[in-house]
Amino acid sequence: MDQKLYDKYKDEAEFRERFVRPLLTRMGFIAVAELHGGQEYGKDFVFSELTPFGFLRHYAAVVKHTESINQGGPNAKCLEIMSQVRQAFSVKFQLPENEAENRVSSVAVFISGKMSENARTWIRSEINEEKYGRNVYFLDEERLHQLDMISTFHQTELLLPRLMGIRHNIWINIKILESILEDLPKFNEARGLFTQALEDFLAAPFLFDSINTNEVNLLVQECRIIESINMRYLMGLNSSTEIRRNDVDTLTDLIPKAIYRGKQLNESVEVCMNSFRMLTKLD
Repeated sequence: MDQKLYDKYKDEAEFRERFVRPLLTRMGFIAVAELHGGQEYGKDFVFSELTPFGFLRHYAAVVKHTESINQGGPNAKCLEIMSQVRQAFSVKFQLPENEAENRVSSVAVFISGKMSENARTWIRSEINEEKYGRNVYFLDEERLHQLDMISTFHQTELLLPRLMGIRHNIWINIKILESILEDLPKFNEARGLFTQALEDFLAAPFLFDSINTNEVNLLVQECRIIESINMRYLMGLNSSTEIRRNDVDTLTDLIPKAIYRGKQLNESVEVCMNSFRMLTKLD
């Protein structure tokens, strides 16, 4: 995350409109409606999902644009959140186009900054879990960043395999490049370089903020140049002594750059993969 989520929005209204509402829509929720104002009763948004059983499950969102909620205990921000959560559960809501009254099943607290474990624990301890169950979720900056990343790629089940493919392509290419470099000025490495996953990424890029598309493109071009020179000699094509010397110099200069670029990209890929794995952890 290059910029803190809190710093991207000037106030809570902008955070709601430009981040929370689009995120809920991308995540596939339906009937996303903003109730912020005099009749919200704790609910900044209400939204629903169609369950596998064929009925609607309703949620409420409590939105807070604050840099940090660090302290547990009865401080103003914790009391405010607790009050809104209780109201969200206890007061029914009506959508503008529907007179039917509905009650929410879960409340998600969206926080643009960080929320400490002490604050979470205190609020949970004050909320009657026998009445509400474990149906209050705290989504602070880190978790919202993860959800924002994964929601931009609608077919979630394809994301991790694509990242794993990119990582594997780069890893095996580094091993082959190291082998070519070690053998120079001889050409004994017969394995070709693997760029399919990298080219697939360039054809349909994702996670622009985390994986540098230009760096991927440069690595693919470097791999093509290196493989072209290496294969020419493996196939026994004759070259003059001067051309061979120039080719060796080119590879000696280019291969370390490609290896370094590959390692940097793999670090970025690993960060993305770890972020998505964290989504499976319970709050």
